[in-house]
Amino acid sequence: MRAQNELSPYFAEIDRRTDRALKGIREVRRSAKLTALPQEPKAAVVGTGFLIVLMAFLGLFID
Repeated sequence: MRAQNELSPYFAEIDRRTDRALKGIREVRRSAKLTALPQEPKAAVVGTGFLIVLMAFLGLFID
């Protein structure tokens, strides 16, 4: 029983710190003003080009 009493202050401190951290997270979420970035067309072209090059490279080994 004495061991539980010795750890009690540590658990109380963990509880206080957790409450402060959660309060900070709620505040950040409440004040966040995020907007989605616009779609960039270059990314789609680069991705498509990469797939074409990859398929051509695989075609060399399969043939």
